Amino acid sequence: MELFCFSNLDVGSARFEKQNNSIVKRLRNLDLIDERTSRQLMKHNAVCPRIYGQPKAHKPGLPLRPVVPNITAPSYSLSKFVGKIFQRSLVSRYNIRDSFEFCEFINNVTLPDEHVLISLDVKALFTSIPKSLVMNSIITKWDEIKPNTNICLDLFLEIVEFCIDSSYFRFDGQHYEQVFGTAMGNPLSPYIADWVMETLLDTVVRMLEIPLPFIRKFVDDLITAIPLSRLQHVIDTFNSYDIHIQFTYEMEVDNKLPYLDMLLTRHSNQNVTTSWYQKPIASGRFLQYQSFHPLGQKLNVAQNFARRVNQLSTNLDEQSKRKIVDDQLKLNGYPKPLRSRIINRMNERNTNRSIQHSVQNLEYTYLSIPNIPHLSNMIDRVIRREYTQVRLAKYNVRKVNNMFSKVKDPVPQESQSNVIYRVLCSNCEASYVGMTTNRLRTRMSGHKTHYNALDRLLEQGNTTTDEIANLGERTALMHHSIAENHRFDLKNVKIVDRANNTHTLQFLEMCHIKNTAHAVNKRTDTEGLHAVYAGILHEIGKINKPDNETDENASTTNTQPHTPL
Repeated sequence: MELFCFSNLDVGSARFEKQNNSIVKRLRNLDLIDERTSRQLMKHNAVCPRIYGQPKAHKPGLPLRPVVPNITAPSYSLSKFVGKIFQRSLVSRYNIRDSFEFCEFINNVTLPDEHVLISLDVKALFTSIPKSLVMNSIITKWDEIKPNTNICLDLFLEIVEFCIDSSYFRFDGQHYEQVFGTAMGNPLSPYIADWVMETLLDTVVRMLEIPLPFIRKFVDDLITAIPLSRLQHVIDTFNSYDIHIQFTYEMEVDNKLPYLDMLLTRHSNQNVTTSWYQKPIASGRFLQYQSFHPLGQKLNVAQNFARRVNQLSTNLDEQSKRKIVDDQLKLNGYPKPLRSRIINRMNERNTNRSIQHSVQNLEYTYLSIPNIPHLSNMIDRVIRREYTQVRLAKYNVRKVNNMFSKVKDPVPQESQSNVIYRVLCSNCEASYVGMTTNRLRTRMSGHKTHYNALDRLLEQGNTTTDEIANLGERTALMHHSIAENHRFDLKNVKIVDRANNTHTLQFLEMCHIKNTAHAVNKRTDTEGLHAVYAGILHEIGKINKPDNETDENASTTNTQPHTPL
């Protein structure tokens, strides 16, 4: 990964944000996107991504895979928009959808005589793709892309180039810009990689001096069969396509080759069979039965595992399959009666019912709720009975991320957006609760601007003018400041909650206003909060109430830091 280091984050963020919005405006002015899409692609509160590493536990030396989560980056939405165009355009002759599809294919293949199985893998594909190769691939295959977009070739190339060039991140207090390759974490990168690999295979297959009986790929993992005597020719041909994209290979050993989660076995008659496979380093753990997950998730994981072992193992007898499933489920704490039931049902094929179920699912509205034992299931039953087109997904509130120290650089409080904040009055016990979808720094600047305007009016001797009255109507914070001649401590603002969804953010703001002692917010700020939440907020208020607070104030909470709702 080639990087360029720069010290001024604000300049870097502003530059990419300005370029992104300029491109979106051009698309809108040319009537290539509608107004709604334009608003979705615009970015005004971008935060520099934080890089982190994912350890490759299966490789010697435990190397790290660099990941740059670009969800907060200026070009994230635009990259997704372009990625969907690539997705609609690619009709691959080589891609494998999943292990089941490849299993069905390879079990019906008879290899030519003297051919052996071989898999190839690109070294660090995402960070090795030259921008020029991406541009050439787009130009070469433009006839396939053109029917799926009304954007002209020149503008499309400009957008793709910007999405690649706008990869930047923070690490250990320093800021970097990626100047070569594509970032792992950019939503456009998988589509670019797939597109480049498709072009590469089209070219290399024509360059080879021998015909390949088949070649398939899953992202950058290729599999094919070749005569052993032509191994070096095949490897050299693949590596000659581009100096930056280099392949490693793995040959079959004792007529066996692992690929995806299968072990391929080549028999003496050149037929190939498969069996379920896991790497030697694998722990065998997937979802512990005693974990804090919904029971339905545990059952689905176990049943899907049994299905994989059963369908991917074409060269194992029934007893061997059952033993694999039983051993793995036992390792994950599943009780014996449940293991037996899952194993006895793994041969059932309810194809028609599955197809009908998937069609019906298209009509459902899905909502998510936290998984709270007993309560979540009760809510689920009520929803299914009263609202037949609604389905609830239960998510676990206890996550591994909460158990370990953070692996990414923290985002400064003033740079965070989509937050609920609280600021205290410097002259009394009053506090103000607000929300902002912009950066907190921007919102605080707005409050400071109002204070500056008030100071100018007071310096001019204006104490009862309409201008001051208008300032007091801007926010409840300003109303309290003018009415009581007080000032809020804007330098010590505290974030009390956050949410990416605007409706959720507005709901949380009302809850925090309702549950904050001496809040100066207007009564109208909580009018949208249904009375059904009063009891819940009252109980939360009692939990957060300090020991020395009297019963008279039991309906409100103290001004101590509030636990996120």
